[in-house]
Amino acid sequence: MDQIEQFQRHDLVWLSDQAWREIFSREKQNSEGLQRWQREEWPAVVLRRDAEAGDDEVCIGFYFSQADGRQSRLFARTRVENIIEHQSSLALSTVIPVAPADWQPALRELNLEATAAGVRLRVYGALALQFLTGLNYLDTNARIDVLFRPQDYEHLVAGLTLLQRYRERMPLDGEVIFPRGQAVSWKEWLLSDSVPEPVQEQLVLVKDMYQARLLPKHLLTESLREP
Repeated sequence: MDQIEQFQRHDLVWLSDQAWREIFSREKQNSEGLQRWQREEWPAVVLRRDAEAGDDEVCIGFYFSQADGRQSRLFARTRVENIIEHQSSLALSTVIPVAPADWQPALRELNLEATAAGVRLRVYGALALQFLTGLNYLDTNARIDVLFRPQDYEHLVAGLTLLQRYRERMPLDGEVIFPRGQAVSWKEWLLSDSVPEPVQEQLVLVKDMYQARLLPKHLLTESLREP
């Protein structure tokens, strides 16, 4: 299980030929999409572990975009030994060139401000997939899924303040990920800030590699203060 700990939701993994053979032997749907994915050497996306995953298996997803605009997805598992490359989700600065032209100026400004504040923004979802594959994943309802990992409470506030301000200019969404890999929708976090109830009683939906559950908000902020 120690090998699994290095993988987090939204990470990218590239698969060996053996991994592809095992996936094709189990998956009979979307075979054409999978064949192209393998041929183009595009990465799979790391997902939360399901109940049937073995101690040496990583749960992954493939997201297909058709020429007619339809999209579909396929979930699979692969053994750690069959992963040949692994990296975190893409930096925001990397994907800006493939964003719609009317979003790019605001994204550049957001990235510059975040960098100056020491907040490293990353992107997953449709915009990341469009960059990785060159296919069209951005429709009229598309969101820009942004995540960041705060190092301390001040870092958290700086990141949230930036995202709150820029969401008025773009359809931003995404997560803030705490030191133990616990992820919360930053929109939900900001909404909870406006709720008139004691901080000790506030609950937020937390997702990690194993489950989704409600947790007291203060436990997450306290994790930022741990050595």
